[in-house]
Amino acid sequence: MNVISKKWHPVIVQRLFTDGSLRFSELQERLEGISSKVLTESLEELVDNGLLDRTVVSESPKRVEYSLTDDGRDLQSILSSLASWGERYLDPDPTVLVVDDDPRLVDMYAGWLEEEYEVKRAYHGEGALSELSEDVDVVLLDRRMPGMSGEDVLAQIRDWGFDTRVIILTAITPDLDILDMSFDAYLTKPGSKEQLTQMVTDVLTRDSYDDRTQEYLVLNAKRALLESEFVATELARDDRYEQLLDRLATLESEIDDPTEGLDDADRLVATLEPDGDS
Repeated sequence: MNVISKKWHPVIVQRLFTDGSLRFSELQERLEGISSKVLTESLEELVDNGLLDRTVVSESPKRVEYSLTDDGRDLQSILSSLASWGERYLDPDPTVLVVDDDPRLVDMYAGWLEEEYEVKRAYHGEGALSELSEDVDVVLLDRRMPGMSGEDVLAQIRDWGFDTRVIILTAITPDLDILDMSFDAYLTKPGSKEQLTQMVTDVLTRDSYDDRTQEYLVLNAKRALLESEFVATELARDDRYEQLLDRLATLESEIDDPTEGLDDADRLVATLEPDGDS
C-alpha cells in the first residue's frame, strides 16, 4: 500500500503499461510536472518492490529502459479496477434511463430509483435513443414497445458502442431469441422495488470485475433463465444455445474461480443452476 500511496507511482505504472518500455528521458517528457529527483526516487522504489524491471540496453552510451514486471501489470489491473469503481461509486448520482411505453410503469420505476440515482424517462424507442448519452449508466428497457421495440433499441445502443448496462423489463416469458440479445439482466414485469433496486446495484457493481468475469455472469444468468423455461431437448436443438455452453466452458477454464472477488448477489448468479424441468 505504501507504494501506491505515493503520488507518482501509479502514474508511472500506467504510463509504462500504455506506452511499453521507456527510457528515463522519455518518461520525464511524458510525465508533465515531475522532477528528475522525484522520477529517480520513484523508479528506484518501484524496481526495489519488484514492480519494474531496469534493463541496461547499451553500455556506451549508457541507456537504461524501464518496463513493468508481471507484478507491475497485476498492480495496473487493480488500479484500473479501482478507478472504474471510483467513477461509479464516488460519483453521487449514477444515471438510470427508464424506458417503457406505459407512463404508469415509468413513473413507478422512477419513483423506486430516485432516492439513489439520477433518473431519466422515455416512453418509446426513439425517445430512449435521444436521451442516451455517455452519462447514462443503466438503461431499464421494455422489450416490447410499439414502433421501435426494446430489442431494436438495445441493438442500436450496442451498435453505437455504448457500454451502458441494460436491464430488460418485460412481461414476456423468456424465449430463445434472448440468445441474440446483448443485455446484462432480465426482469419479468412488474417486479418489486427490492428486485429492481438490487438488480441495478448488481449491474453497476460489475464494472469492478474483469471482462471475462462480466461476460461469464451475463451468459450464466442467460443459461439459467432459459433452462428454467425450456426442457433440455428443446434447447439442444438450437445451435445458439450450444454456442453459449461452449463459451461458458471456455470462460470457466480461463477463470480460476468464477466466484472469487464477487459480491454476494453476483456470486449467486455465477453459481446459478436451472430450476426448471431440464
